Amino acid sequence: MAASAIDIEVVSDHGRFLELKPEWDMLLARSGEGASVFLSHYWLDCWWRHYAGDAELHLLVLRREGRTLAIAPLMRRRFSLYGLPVRCLCFPENGNTLHNDLLVEEAERGECLAELFSYLDRNRREWDLVHLYRMPRDSENLAAALKLLVNGGLKHHLRSVYASPYLEISGGWQAFHAGRSQRVRKTLRNVRNSLERTARLEVVRVASWEEFLEHREAICQVASRSWTHAQGDSLATPVNRAFFEDLAREAAREGGLRVWLLFLDGRPAAFEFHLRGFGKEHALRASFDEEFAGLSPGAFLEMELLREIYDEPQGVVRFDFGGSVDPYKKRWSDQARELVLLQLFNSEPYSRVCSFYATSLIPLLRQVRDLLRRKG
Repeated sequence: MAASAIDIEVVSDHGRFLELKPEWDMLLARSGEGASVFLSHYWLDCWWRHYAGDAELHLLVLRREGRTLAIAPLMRRRFSLYGLPVRCLCFPENGNTLHNDLLVEEAERGECLAELFSYLDRNRREWDLVHLYRMPRDSENLAAALKLLVNGGLKHHLRSVYASPYLEISGGWQAFHAGRSQRVRKTLRNVRNSLERTARLEVVRVASWEEFLEHREAICQVASRSWTHAQGDSLATPVNRAFFEDLAREAAREGGLRVWLLFLDGRPAAFEFHLRGFGKEHALRASFDEEFAGLSPGAFLEMELLREIYDEPQGVVRFDFGGSVDPYKKRWSDQARELVLLQLFNSEPYSRVCSFYATSLIPLLRQVRDLLRRKG
């Protein structure tokens, strides 16, 4: 007997989005290895309330006979594609989002993605570009999507964005620490010795909303005295502070809040703000007070929290450092997950112009520029 057709609901109202939470959470629990806190209802709700600006929700919910099979968490916004104005469908995300994906039930992946692309093609006059940023290269959704797009009506372009380091958690702290290079072990030992000679150390772990409220001002004090604050993007800036406070409350309710604080002689010196869920721990933000920079408080705090995660993993099988491969992360990991940008263009004239401009002309101009620089 043939399967019944898949229906698509377009959700553009925040109130309707809030009503989706029960079915959203159930689908997330059925989505396999791709499940993460960045696909959770609470994450997207917090993000939307603080960072949406003039964007419009455009969630695509795919169902068969009332059963939710997939959700494409998208928004509409105006976008500049190398200077060209475009009507864009993209993930609701910014620098606080470590990675993005589609939410799809494993057993229904192929059919759902085919229906999703068919929907986009049928409604191609409503968009110029679909911009799916920071998708993991190893995403099963991405692999299935690329197979469909090769033979489909939507032109696509895929490029690497950056590699994001991670650790597979197994074997305990002692085994992991012993596997670091002699130089790294010596550096970490010197950091610990220097701090212990200088001040009384206290590491505090925050996992509940009440604990977060107790230490909220200490976290913001560190953030306001960090180098990121001078750039206008610390956790203490008004919009970020409001977002992370809401996020802490919701994550604590879901059991996924993890914040570590380092105090030196009772003064807050460094913190890390993490989210935990689906066997993964994600490091969203880390800051240290510039006054203590010479003592490397951030390195010490990361060593202590990794020790705890390795020795008391509580279901954590992967630690996600977040962001790109910065030099200080290399002391901990030589593994990295590639993140990519998938762009879709349709057959409408303007979208075809955008495709040529972004995927052919801009790369050619860059090659010419680099050639001239080498010769000059």
